Amino acid sequence: MSGELDFSLLPEELRHLSPLITRYAESDDVDRSALLSGASNEELRELSEAPSAHWDAINAFLDENVEAEPGPRQDVALALDSFSQAAMEARYELEERDGS
Repeated sequence: MSGELDFSLLPEELRHLSPLITRYAESDDVDRSALLSGASNEELRELSEAPSAHWDAINAFLDENVEAEPGPRQDVALALDSFSQAAMEARYELEERDGS
């Protein structure tokens, strides 16, 4: 993905996630792991909790757009997908830090 993402393409319900998507939408597993390892516990908590009430909307947007024609809508979907992965991994990172 190159350039700015057009978050206005997201459903209204998901637009508030834009800053977190911008920060954590890393598609490379190693780079995403390093990003999460460098985050504070508070940042990880925010990341893991932010999408919790919105998984249905996230999954619906991904289902409709992740394999769409290349373009701005697919770019946003791919970023949302990477963000979603980071959000799920953030919870596990927190658990590891807490020794759970």
